[in-house]
Amino acid sequence: MILFKEDWRKYPTAIVDTKTNNKSFLRLASVYRVMGIDNHAFILALINPDLQGVDPFDPKLTLEQMAAIALECRENPWYFLREVARVPGEGTSKSVQFDANRANISVWWCFFNHITTFLIQPRQTGKSFAIDTLDVLLMNLLCHNTKINLLTKDEIVRRKNIQQIKDIASELPLYLQQRTKDDTNNTEEISIKSLGNKYTAHVPQASPKRAYNMGRGLVTSVVRIDEAPFQPNIAIALPALLAATGAAFDAAKKAGVPYGITLTTTAGKKDDKDGKYIFNLLSNSAVWDERFFDCANLAELEHFVKNNSRGGVCRINITMDHRQLGKTDEWLKDKIDTSTATGDDANRDYFNLWTSGSQTNPIPVYVLERITKSQFSPTYTDISIPDGYITRWYIPETEIFHRLATGKFVLGMDTSEASGGDDISLVIEDIETLEIIAVGTYNETNLITFSKWVCSILVSYPNITAIIERRSTGAMLLDYLLLMLPEHGIDPFQRLFNRVVNEYDEYPDRYREIKQPMNRRSKDIYVRYKKTFGFATAGVGYASRSELYSTTLQNAAKRSCDKIHDKPLIDQITGLVNRNGRIDHEEGEHDDLVIGWLLGHWLLTQGKNLSYYGIDSKQIMVNVVSKSEETPLDKELRIEQQAIREQIELMYDQLSKETDEYVCLRLEHELRRLDKQIILESGEIYSLDTLIQQAYDNKRNKRRNYNQDIVAYNVQAQNALNGVLSDRPMTSYEILDKFG
Repeated sequence: MILFKEDWRKYPTAIVDTKTNNKSFLRLASVYRVMGIDNHAFILALINPDLQGVDPFDPKLTLEQMAAIALECRENPWYFLREVARVPGEGTSKSVQFDANRANISVWWCFFNHITTFLIQPRQTGKSFAIDTLDVLLMNLLCHNTKINLLTKDEIVRRKNIQQIKDIASELPLYLQQRTKDDTNNTEEISIKSLGNKYTAHVPQASPKRAYNMGRGLVTSVVRIDEAPFQPNIAIALPALLAATGAAFDAAKKAGVPYGITLTTTAGKKDDKDGKYIFNLLSNSAVWDERFFDCANLAELEHFVKNNSRGGVCRINITMDHRQLGKTDEWLKDKIDTSTATGDDANRDYFNLWTSGSQTNPIPVYVLERITKSQFSPTYTDISIPDGYITRWYIPETEIFHRLATGKFVLGMDTSEASGGDDISLVIEDIETLEIIAVGTYNETNLITFSKWVCSILVSYPNITAIIERRSTGAMLLDYLLLMLPEHGIDPFQRLFNRVVNEYDEYPDRYREIKQPMNRRSKDIYVRYKKTFGFATAGVGYASRSELYSTTLQNAAKRSCDKIHDKPLIDQITGLVNRNGRIDHEEGEHDDLVIGWLLGHWLLTQGKNLSYYGIDSKQIMVNVVSKSEETPLDKELRIEQQAIREQIELMYDQLSKETDEYVCLRLEHELRRLDKQIILESGEIYSLDTLIQQAYDNKRNKRRNYNQDIVAYNVQAQNALNGVLSDRPMTSYEILDKFG
């Protein structure tokens, strides 16, 4: 079959059937092409060009044509789906063609590549129908002596699923239907004895022991799990099944027949044991991207999937919202109104949101809703070769170079061991709009290789300032950048957040040292100051986790709620909970993307001396509110408040350096006047008295350090006179005078 672009070479006669009357396939191929997918035409493949324009349901077909159609279906599943499969009509005897969309094509493609796949999409969008249609193809045309097992949530769904399989099969042309009156026909099982195939539907077991035994017994080459988060003891049955699939898969691979596991569901409850287990499996899977279609072959696909999943598992998470499936917002509203679903039920069933019951998110509900609505698919997905680092861009590929050359951006990064546990996260945002323009998670990789890749980003895009979390392997990554950036003529102090720049007013001597040209600096400067680079998370203070998850989180959420875009980041933000007074991710989940996002926002709002990084403070958030949302009066007020804050910052710097008491009093009076004009934002903590006291403390520390330096100098000078530290030997008179 044709899955990858190189597969076309196996079928010299194959053509792209642009004359198919199934317009949904033509439309989807065009969508793939617009998305930049090189291998966009595989769904239009026709191996036997003589079948172009031939209706598989034409009663006048010759035996040769029937045989040709059957052979095409066996070799080319896209032909079966495009030309043969039919959707039974509801309330009518007339069926319709299968409607191709981004979800059902992706899950078919993943199955034929034998990759375990989650398919998550809203209710009433046909997720189960896509898999049932696939199983009809397997049962009637592709498989021999194969057992397909389905595990679904209850008896009602089991009966419905079995009936749907029968209905889809009954719509096939008679010459492709393989079932006879001798085959099993009940609410639990369907068989095709002539081919040795059997489809059996199972329901969960209430007993943990029986659930385990059932999981072990479900081991076949084709497994379907439906609505797993809502199945009791799925956290027992599924691990038993997954642990025992190896032998069945090996046998199927050797025989050259289809095999794999597919899990279809709507979003579930994370505060439920079984729902949480499924959610964690889902979260640890590689996020689906259509750029996978462009992999050279199966080996490269598996390499990319493993590199972009936690623990190096070969598993994919396909989560599609209604828009990605070609449905309008009006369609969604109508479905919700008809179902009367509200609250968490609606969030799970129609918005793909995994809920947490009584545990509450620290962000206001209306802000969370806007964050969720800001989601859209990546405009461009970059896969680095040969390492397979996937970066999701939310601006068109053709605009990346110009946008990054003319704007200013911050790159926030949370680090990890990259050994299958926590991810390394990367979040790039525009300083003017706070719009997320690129996101990536990297889980299992060589850290030196990854460091080279990060270095290449900073070299390629000089308008990016990086703030890297120093915990874990962040120190190693920073050490590499300190070594390599100067090799490219790049000053690390100007491109990487560091405390030498941030604490310029507290430690002016070291700041003066780095302001020298790079070629005049001491050679050991990057070794002496390497601990100042990166955001070193502390227990208390400005670099504390609690600070990131309090003021910074609230302000970042409210200011950029319409510009988050990235679903994995949105999932992590909406998955935060307030537990025992501490904001955190739920057990077994992750917040690495949230940290990367918050670090960037922290730098823009609380970082000091940003001009040294080339960041104009007047441009920060200057376009954070769109014209449609901001009235002229609001805009005037925002600009006025920004100017006041800049004046306060300027006065604070002057007060920290001024030695004349009269001038200090005048500056303090001016600060208090400006303070009365400040309008604090929700969640913002600010105290002028603390700010003034900090300025005086800084001056006091500087005087103390200066006096200590003078004392040390005087001691040194006296010792030199005494011959103690002098390079010359003491004279006989000095020896007699000193030691008498």
